[in-house]
Amino acid sequence: MAQYAYPDADHTDGSWTDQDGGSSLYVAIDDAWDSADASTYIKSPDDGFEDVCIVRLGDVSTPDSGNAYIKYRAITVDSMGGSSPSLKLELLQDSTVKATTTNSSVNTSSFTDYIYTISDVSGISDWTDLYMRITMVPNMAASDLMIITQVYLETQSAAPAGSSSKIPILLTGMYS
Repeated sequence: MAQYAYPDADHTDGSWTDQDGGSSLYVAIDDAWDSADASTYIKSPDDGFEDVCIVRLGDVSTPDSGNAYIKYRAITVDSMGGSSPSLKLELLQDSTVKATTTNSSVNTSSFTDYIYTISDVSGISDWTDLYMRITMVPNMAASDLMIITQVYLETQSAAPAGSSSKIPILLTGMYS
């Protein structure tokens, strides 16, 4: 069964705000994949400068094996008719980058679900110390707006605790 690490605390807000202009970012983007609420989101204006926020991800157990996935839902409001800003997501363990994806073609007409596959998770040693760094990378056309309604990490099921390769020995006839 999959495990999910949803945002559970703000670390750095930058110029990102929630839908009401407030600073409770993680609450606005912590929805489950199948129940995303487009009425809560975080946003950043394209003012010509990179804008970074960091949210802490909830704890998950070390996965058994396989891939992990960065999943997010976003839209860019293109007010100038030119190139839209890009969205860069980085999975961090403490402050070390463990995975990066940059989306330079975020949909401009509707919220769209995106998935980035992390095929090598062996470099992650502490699954209770993960963060997502979200960066709006500007373009030449100012006044665009990057909006994200959801972001999280999905991993495989937890490794079995204390798994053993011992073979049980069946004793028969001792107490007949």
